[in-house]
Amino acid sequence: MSTRTLMTVEEYLQTSFEDGDYEFVDGEIVEKNMGELAHGLVQKRLIKLFAPLERVLGLQVVPEIRIRVSSSRYRVPDIGVWLPGDIGTRIPTVPPFLVVEILSPDDRMARMKRKVEEYLSIGVEWIWLVDPEGRKAICYSQRNPAGSVCDVLRTDNPAIEIPIEKALAD
Repeated sequence: MSTRTLMTVEEYLQTSFEDGDYEFVDGEIVEKNMGELAHGLVQKRLIKLFAPLERVLGLQVVPEIRIRVSSSRYRVPDIGVWLPGDIGTRIPTVPPFLVVEILSPDDRMARMKRKVEEYLSIGVEWIWLVDPEGRKAICYSQRNPAGSVCDVLRTDNPAIEIPIEKALAD
């Protein structure tokens, strides 16, 4: 039987976890599946692919940052991407333009779908759900909240296009 860790939002926001950050869902601390090597490599590749776009488009690319999705929920996406401008301090006060979640072997689609719905509900324009093991991705957006399998990770306004094979390159 697993033990649930309960705390208030204030306690969560004041807490640093030694082994990586955790999500906060309705008073419960929820461990993220941090994945294995494939997860980390895809995250690293995507951050590197975003680097020139940061300079050209003024994007702010931040891995593993807490995002408030409701008064009782904070999520920690693998990568958050913001458009130019003030996003706040400590915890961003505006939603990211793009969220990237990279599946780990222990992730379940039902749990990921709930996270995607939460991101869309706060105004995130684009969500890329990347599956390193399946070598595919599902792209969600405000215009396509059901998502669809995509060969190219893309956004509009600004236009970003990353072929999935480039993100998954060995």
